[in-house]
Amino acid sequence: MDSIQLSALPYLTRTQKEALKKGTLQTVADLLLISPQDLGRRCRISPLEAKSIFTAVCQNNSPQIRSLADVVDEQEQLCSTGDGYLDAALGGGVRTGMVWEVFGQSAAGKTQMALQLSLLVQIPVTLGGLSGSACYITISSKLPTSRLLQIVQAHPLLSKEICGLENINTIKSPTIPILLHVLSKILPDLIAKKATEPNSKPVKLVVIDALAELFHADDKTTTSTLVDRSHNIVEVSTLLHSLASSHNLAVLVLNEVSDVFNRGDPAEANSVGDLGYKQQSKWFGGADSVSGEANKEASLGLVWANQVNTRIMFSRTGRRRHLEDSFSSKRPKANGGQSSGDNDAALDDEAILIRRMSIIFSSVAAPCSLDYIVTAAGISVLPDEDILLRPEDAFPPSQPEPDHDIFPTSPGDIFPTDAMPSSQVAPLDAGLAEHDAQSETRRGEDEEWENYWNADDMSGDIYNSVALNGEEI
Repeated sequence: MDSIQLSALPYLTRTQKEALKKGTLQTVADLLLISPQDLGRRCRISPLEAKSIFTAVCQNNSPQIRSLADVVDEQEQLCSTGDGYLDAALGGGVRTGMVWEVFGQSAAGKTQMALQLSLLVQIPVTLGGLSGSACYITISSKLPTSRLLQIVQAHPLLSKEICGLENINTIKSPTIPILLHVLSKILPDLIAKKATEPNSKPVKLVVIDALAELFHADDKTTTSTLVDRSHNIVEVSTLLHSLASSHNLAVLVLNEVSDVFNRGDPAEANSVGDLGYKQQSKWFGGADSVSGEANKEASLGLVWANQVNTRIMFSRTGRRRHLEDSFSSKRPKANGGQSSGDNDAALDDEAILIRRMSIIFSSVAAPCSLDYIVTAAGISVLPDEDILLRPEDAFPPSQPEPDHDIFPTSPGDIFPTDAMPSSQVAPLDAGLAEHDAQSETRRGEDEEWENYWNADDMSGDIYNSVALNGEEI
């Protein structure tokens, strides 16, 4: 019922269909997801006419009871991210029929995730893909095609034979009206065309990079601008959910972050005892799994937070690690077998920059936090054991290696900081290791002087002869 075209309904008059077309309403779902008041404003018709259209559509499209055997083919599909650990954290991968949001700081890896999925959605279902194509909508940036080709070359699941740039459609939408036109007219037409062409892959992924940039133009924030922004956000969300449900595709929206300022405890200033927005937003607007992560939250506020099914935060941690050789050998190879990556991910001699991913909320997965890196092949999650040093590096041959059966799971418990070589820990940890080593040296010197002064092997005559002005008394 949701995908039924309004233009094909026989009980609507020609005048009503033309009015609905002017209001950019294409399907029954588009009509039922807005109120009669909004319908009148969008289609420039009277409230009485809007109510009559709603009544006619609802009476002729009432829900029908169906057997589960008839809806097996309509089940949600899963697209792999190319990383098994990340797929498990997301509930099996990126699920169709949903709106996914990834937000974070600049250079945190949001675009890497979108590019990665735009390619992996093309691979066969047997390899974890959806045998589909992607629509990539940019706001102000350009689609980095060179990076896409690099991922194709480096990722072990990808190749030029099963995926390529020809299955990624892109369009620029620098304003809100243009984006609404793209989502309501251009994109549905493209999806319908791809679905009917025999040699084309159906659209299975829609990416918006990045939605918050559309709302930076307002120089002054007023009640009117906030109301208009909320209305635009809901309208964009309605179109996105309609596309996701009608065509069984996944929608990925990239978002930015804003700073969180601590102005004291709102509970103390609230005499009524109700929870304030700042107290509630920490549960759905950001994360605090690592230091500094709680200082950022997703843009677009509470209205947009209620429009997404899954919210994921990407953060830059400033931490660096030397990964063990076993992890490096499992990395995708390129350039004649040499491990390659971006400027942050040199695996040979330099420590790799660690980033943090937190699933804030999701309708299909539990909240969790993971470390990840960005390489030539895209985003790769680091399991806990991969960021640890090898036992032989932490414990020299002169020291017995602890029993593996009593190994705890915490890196700090397995490899104490004072046992780590400073060259094998992150810069933030290296300072701590060097500080502990210096403290140990000073402690030894103090004990030596304490033993010297406590030793009772000096005679009392040594204090009877003191040199004053070069003369001995």
